[in-house]
Amino acid sequence: LLFMHRFRMSRNLFKRIADGILEHDYDGYFTQKRSASGALGLHPLQKMTAAMRMLTYGIAADGADEYIRSAEATNLESCKKFVIKVYEVFGERYLRSPNEEDIARLLAIGEERGFPDGIYPRWATFVKSIPAPDTRKHKTFAKRQEGARKDVERAFGVLQSRFAIVRGPAKGWKRKEIGDVMKACVIMHNMIVQEERQTGRQSCTFEAMGERVTVS
Repeated sequence: LLFMHRFRMSRNLFKRIADGILEHDYDGYFTQKRSASGALGLHPLQKMTAAMRMLTYGIAADGADEYIRSAEATNLESCKKFVIKVYEVFGERYLRSPNEEDIARLLAIGEERGFPDGIYPRWATFVKSIPAPDTRKHKTFAKRQEGARKDVERAFGVLQSRFAIVRGPAKGWKRKEIGDVMKACVIMHNMIVQEERQTGRQSCTFEAMGERVTVS
């Protein structure tokens, strides 16, 4: 449970990701090497743990240096390399369009759970459904908006609770690096969801996001 709380996934899943990255570590970045003096460099798990802490907690690169015993520049580089490898190794399987089986399962879950309204506070920034649509345009909008809104909110809410780095402002300067982080988080999120479905165990601990603010 402690491992799940810290890494947002089971130990077996983290080991599977680590093994997949090491198997495809063609540039040798995550492979442990010796320096010119013969001293061993950082272990692969040290670099991957630094990357996971930055992704799950949203901390800066220097926030894990004492815990991992690695430099800030190394942690930053490890995170960049880690998210790229996650996409290269697991992207084809876990970052694809849903097939017929996926769609059928999602629709069945939606039918069982229902699509109630009222999940948003009454703020102008949140687009709410039209309560009594009377025109064709309003009816079409209400149908599409109500059908997609709850699942989208739930998916992104769980994703943000697992990977805090996507919850706050972007820390990268380059659009590609930000995209790599987002794709890696989505891939690992899908891997966690698949494992939860297979084992029947929830590995995500939701964090308190504060109370709803009432606007007077």
